[in-house]
Amino acid sequence: MNILIIRRDNIGDLLCTTPLLRGLKDQLKVSRLDVVTNSYVAPVLKGSHLIDSLYIYHKLKHGHISFLNAAFERFRLIFNLRKYHYDYILAFDHRALNLTRYLRKTKVLTPIQDWADQTEVERAWELGQRIGLKGVPGPLALSLYSSSSDIKNTQILGIHISARRVRQQYPVAQWIKLIRALHDLDTKLTFHIFWSPGDSKSPMHPGDDDKAIILKEELKDLPVNFMPTPTLESLIKSIQTCGSMIMVDGGAMHIAAALNRPIVALFGDSNPKRWRPWGVPYKILQKNTEHVKDIEPSKIIDAWLNLINSTSTHKNTI
Repeated sequence: MNILIIRRDNIGDLLCTTPLLRGLKDQLKVSRLDVVTNSYVAPVLKGSHLIDSLYIYHKLKHGHISFLNAAFERFRLIFNLRKYHYDYILAFDHRALNLTRYLRKTKVLTPIQDWADQTEVERAWELGQRIGLKGVPGPLALSLYSSSSDIKNTQILGIHISARRVRQQYPVAQWIKLIRALHDLDTKLTFHIFWSPGDSKSPMHPGDDDKAIILKEELKDLPVNFMPTPTLESLIKSIQTCGSMIMVDGGAMHIAAALNRPIVALFGDSNPKRWRPWGVPYKILQKNTEHVKDIEPSKIIDAWLNLINSTSTHKNTI
């Protein structure tokens, strides 16, 4: 059986698909399991033993490629994929579905669209159930992560300040208030602050350098290490140093889950039932306003204390 998965979207979406990849490899007699994804999220599957071939293309909106080069790249992608006959193609969005028109295939499966009460991991897994998968999905898989290089320190608290959507962006003044209150609570804590580097006005990849500058000035008397993460590899390496994380829902949160870090997750206008951290201890905070700015720092501290106090006896339930 040959299977192709076309998953064009974001880091978190692709990570939430990795339990499906493992299930297909472990349970079904899959001769070939290939994945198509974009260059921005492809490092999630770099070197993965779960797949046979990883096909990568560049999105125009990410920059670094012209329209003509993008068109040629798409033609070459189709040419390479047509070398194989796929018994099933799992197409996760309408553009992925359009791509299947040019490929040799027996059956195309698409996920349920009105999915709200279960996680994205389970949404992807449901596709596999249609072709024979049994049981429940396992943990997220991150091929760049090696437990031998894990340098987790429970006295290091990771703070990830970046988020793309406005309602997911926690104000810098509240980050300052939160970190100062946490320091007053436990002076032995060291804080590692992560952010996406760059100009906040960049049309391709808006960053949070301006917020980091303010934080550096306002927190210069505290034990804080500032760690910009320009690549997925640098983000993984940085999170590995932390014993726990406080962060807004997004791709970095799913990376932290794949690294088995306890997480306090701040949700704005995204659905926590669908996008919660998978397979790790977590606490979710969300206000009725669906804006993270309305989450009080004191509530975050309470959630973090509850999380770390329960982690020693917590057994992961998925």
